[in-house]
Amino acid sequence: MTDSRTHVAGDWYPLGLPENIVIGNDVYIDSSYGFANFHSRLQPGLTVGDASGVYDRAALVVGPRGRVTVGAFTVLNGTYVICDDRVDIGAHCLLAWGVVITDNWCGGRATCAARRAALNATGTDSARHPPSAGIPRPVVVEDNVWVGFDAVILPGVTLGRGCIVGCKSIVYEDVPPYAVVGGDPARIIRGYLDPDDTDDARAEALATATRGPLIRRSALNPLRER
Repeated sequence: MTDSRTHVAGDWYPLGLPENIVIGNDVYIDSSYGFANFHSRLQPGLTVGDASGVYDRAALVVGPRGRVTVGAFTVLNGTYVICDDRVDIGAHCLLAWGVVITDNWCGGRATCAARRAALNATGTDSARHPPSAGIPRPVVVEDNVWVGFDAVILPGVTLGRGCIVGCKSIVYEDVPPYAVVGGDPARIIRGYLDPDDTDDARAEALATATRGPLIRRSALNPLRER
């Protein structure tokens, strides 16, 4: 049988990457093991923008109707993305190790009967992926967001552009653009940052950076076809 999946060079996990994902140029993927619980049936179920990275045991736990998008130049460093409907992560974001982003959970919004039905359905599913016990609510992480380690972003939350979420924070509600939040529940703790990441400021920074000689390097962990 021909293996049509894409495999990461030197990967210890043999199954490779799912066929229904779209990977941009110069994307780093640590191991395809991060996709072991990726069960999306959508086309595509995941889109990863140019020069992004999926590092250090990051995991995408995606249900059959889930879809995840990751913008360019974004780092998922040991991040867990749990998606039964929609999780959109913008460009130039940094999500630290232990961060959990979930669009669904079995908290107070799910009845006992719904949780029991989900567990029973899991037992008859060969993939052992628990179906939604509650109603998924999409999560949006806008551009240039920094989320500290072990923070949890709960269903329905939008993290506004340029905001910072402190380590071990639990985010229940939307975070305004450029706000600095922390705690459980997360609240504004340091006011707001200056919005210096506008398109004009970014273009000027890139122009300054490219006036000198460029050093080009190939991807550290290129993908190969089997």
